[in-house]
Amino acid sequence: MNSFSHLDRLTGSRAAGRAQSWRVVIAEDEALSAELLKRMLARLGHRVVASAQTGTDAVQLVRTLRPDIVLMDLRMPGMDGWTAMSELGREVIAPIVVVSALDDREALAQAAAAGASGFLTKPVRADDLERALELAVARFADVQELSRRQTDAHALAQTEALQRALEELHATQRQLVTAARRAAMASLARSLTHEINNALTPIIGYAQILELTHQAEPETVERLRQIVTHARQIAAWLATLRQLAANAPREPIPFSLNGVIQETLELYAERFARLGIAVETDLDPEIPPLEGFPDPLQEVLIHLIQNAVEALRGGGRLHAQSRYAAEKIELRFTDSGPGIAAADLPHVTAPGFSTKQSSSHDNSLGWGLFAARQIIEALHGTLEIVSPPAPESSGTRVEIRLPVNAMTAPNV
Repeated sequence: MNSFSHLDRLTGSRAAGRAQSWRVVIAEDEALSAELLKRMLARLGHRVVASAQTGTDAVQLVRTLRPDIVLMDLRMPGMDGWTAMSELGREVIAPIVVVSALDDREALAQAAAAGASGFLTKPVRADDLERALELAVARFADVQELSRRQTDAHALAQTEALQRALEELHATQRQLVTAARRAAMASLARSLTHEINNALTPIIGYAQILELTHQAEPETVERLRQIVTHARQIAAWLATLRQLAANAPREPIPFSLNGVIQETLELYAERFARLGIAVETDLDPEIPPLEGFPDPLQEVLIHLIQNAVEALRGGGRLHAQSRYAAEKIELRFTDSGPGIAAADLPHVTAPGFSTKQSSSHDNSLGWGLFAARQIIEALHGTLEIVSPPAPESSGTRVEIRLPVNAMTAPNV
């Protein structure tokens, strides 16, 4: 039985009960992957109206055909998926579901920031595809409503009603950013648990078979039992990961703010060395141990460091500083890059705004600082960008101020 016949059996019973059919554009440069998606979508009751092998073609097709949904690969020749999503995101045409072999956190976070409404990891399963389409369409309806409200708000007079509308819009923006981040983590967790559990099953099975055939060798038997014990422990950790990604209730944990900064910088250590970026830290040892949820803050740091790396592709310095005083924390990240033009500075935290030229080397696409600002404001803090920072003539400094108890917000 070939793979397409197997796909038909998996998805054949689902289309009959579907009340709504969607028009789909596929952006995928691998012919086999594109054909599998076409067949799967047909069996689910949807219609593929066009296919593209580059981001440039995908953008043109989506603008012309106005489909109900777009399936987008990330790595494509010419314009990549991140850039194509950024282009389409400004026009709010259709929800975009990423279908990619990439499953690292940075790639998914960049896809979410670029405007993805859903995430699927290759190879795609019919159940996951159907669920991702439904969630993406529902989430896109929220984006459209947000866009409509923004348009209406501009038409209102500067009254108390306008202020309430703007506050509601900001809250909705934060919810959309949070939803995109959770969707990325949930998709990654499902893919990881599925693939790793598939690998653990034969490991445990073969270890148990070897134990039976080496009963006369106590040392070998003990080592095989340790393999089984550790493999089952990994399976238990994966179950916990999946539960967390499913948005199960979490308990606050104690953590070190300086430790989070150092761990995040360490994620980029190889890139710093490759690009010739010298990293300096000045971390205040008087910052007290914190208790709460460190992951939103780490996401902010990732966005800031990624922006600094983009600015320092020719080498330079990055200085990270933390300070504690009067129950408040101040973080400063300063780079020696070219800086930000005075005309652009007021707009750099606006959604989708970017000072960079789109290219295959640039995946930040103007959404990182917007997401960072939303997270910091949700934590009752402030984010300010100074360029150039005095007394320097170039470079950029990002200053964050937070109350000590800010990390106790679990839903940021």
